[in-house]
Amino acid sequence: MTATANNEDIKTEDVQVSVKRKPACRIELDVKVSQKIVREARRSAVKTVSKEVALPGFRKGRAPEEIILKRYPNDVEKQMHKSIADIAYAEAQKLARIPLLNNNAQITFDLKNHSEESAEVVFSFETEPKIPTVDPKLFVAKTVDRPEVAEKQIEEAIRQMMFFYAEWKPVSDRPIQDGDYIMIDLDTIENGESQKVFHHIRFEVSKERMASWMKEMVKGAKAGDVLEGMSEADDTATEEEKKEFKPKQVRLSVLKVEEAILPELNDEFAKKVGAENVQVMRESITKMLNDRADEKVKESLYDQVNDFITEQYAFDLPTSLVETEKKHRKQQLMQDPKFKANWEKMSQEEREKVEEKLSIESAQAVRLFYLSRGVVQQANLPITHKEIQDEAISTMHSFGHRNIQADRIPREVFALALSKVILAKAQEYILEQAKPK
Repeated sequence: MTATANNEDIKTEDVQVSVKRKPACRIELDVKVSQKIVREARRSAVKTVSKEVALPGFRKGRAPEEIILKRYPNDVEKQMHKSIADIAYAEAQKLARIPLLNNNAQITFDLKNHSEESAEVVFSFETEPKIPTVDPKLFVAKTVDRPEVAEKQIEEAIRQMMFFYAEWKPVSDRPIQDGDYIMIDLDTIENGESQKVFHHIRFEVSKERMASWMKEMVKGAKAGDVLEGMSEADDTATEEEKKEFKPKQVRLSVLKVEEAILPELNDEFAKKVGAENVQVMRESITKMLNDRADEKVKESLYDQVNDFITEQYAFDLPTSLVETEKKHRKQQLMQDPKFKANWEKMSQEEREKVEEKLSIESAQAVRLFYLSRGVVQQANLPITHKEIQDEAISTMHSFGHRNIQADRIPREVFALALSKVILAKAQEYILEQAKPK
């Protein structure tokens, strides 16, 4: 056997195989077979044709070879092409031993030539990618600022909770003022066409919770007014954000003006939200905020791990897997009525940009799956059926399903759950093994 980086040549007395490794994990096998295999293929073809035809005086499959060849030469010739391909591929794989990508992988063949003495067939198919080995010690985590959980954040969380029980009092006898709540529709206007940004969204009229340009626009307005102006970068935006911001003409419709009368913060209110008293409620909210802050840090670290392994360990991917992932992602997007409506309005150039973004994201997702699976296998990390089932149930909950029976969860949801568990295991392992900064 002789070999180069992308090619291998293997031969026996009856078979010569040239293996060519193409981009996107595609394999090309150029197979030349001897007279012996051609004759074997002819016998197989004649036998197959004889089983499909009826000749007087003979049972199916029992007619002599010479009669089949004489009566059905075209059928034999056609079947022979397939027989040569079948035998040539089987013999070539005995030598090359190159696995198909999966059970659904397609094998195409081109019978270059054949005669009584020899035949040449070129096969093409996708194979498994060659996954590089990830070294967790090369990963260095960047510092992640944990969201602050202090009295200010706790008070704001309680305040937001109180709004669920607020009494809303309509305001119609005066202009909008600080502290009011307005229900608005907001549209951008470009080239005479409007596009909805907000629909029936409530805003608090205050410096902390409303963009300065919007607050200035609604100043002195009343319910029912339709206002037009320009959006502007907020005062609190960074210099970079201000440079990237593009002002737009907007139309703002004031649908309602209301005052919020919040409930009194006491033990009775605490019981409404499921706590024994105000102190217990505060403790519960504090824990929730701390859990969220920890989760935020973890998510940021996980994102760093994902970027590390996909950028540090590049490798070829099968086109079919990337296209399948892209198709799945696009179908999910199309289930969102807002995205679908925007898609219908997009120009060809805009659609191409979306398609390109989907292709990049899909390739990253497939690459991430292979690399994380490699980490799990390399480190021999255990994965239990319960972990996968719990993740599958969680996924079903996120889809809005309740009262889920484990034995009725769709197979594709279990596959997705397995991928999530594998990724999480790999991320945790890399963070544990990583070199300290």
